[in-house]
Amino acid sequence: MTAESLSDPTLGYTVVSIPKDLDATQIKVLQDFVAYDKATWRVWFTRKGLDEALARSTGSTHNAIQRNYEAMTKHDNPPVMVGVGGVDVSEDAKSADVTTCSDTTQMKSTDFQGNDVTQKAAQKRSAILVRMVPRDDGVWVTQSETVLSINECTAEAGK
Repeated sequence: MTAESLSDPTLGYTVVSIPKDLDATQIKVLQDFVAYDKATWRVWFTRKGLDEALARSTGSTHNAIQRNYEAMTKHDNPPVMVGVGGVDVSEDAKSADVTTCSDTTQMKSTDFQGNDVTQKAAQKRSAILVRMVPRDDGVWVTQSETVLSINECTAEAGK
């Protein structure tokens, strides 16, 4: 598995870096995180795929996606670059923390009439701690996201 294999050029979603030497559980968590992240960016870029994004989330994240979708007055335009700095699975394998850096410095926003409504404050690099939990079917879903810092991380380092 490579960062390139996790990317989706058609969507405008590029995984720039991933940790090395992950075990099988960490690889599954990473794959499910990227599937979640792509699903949510697909919603913000295209307003499509809400069901997939909701299916890959739970708890406060699930509610936030639904709320933000209903309040959308614009859509974002790629690219987004993501680096993953770490995948830490709890000893009991009941949760995992994924450390990421999401780079939206080149992203623009457009309202539904096609006008550029890009806000400079949205063009940033966000270090995010993503808490994931396994569903009964073995798929890891995102439970929460916590922003750790703004413009202090790099996608290349993933933190």
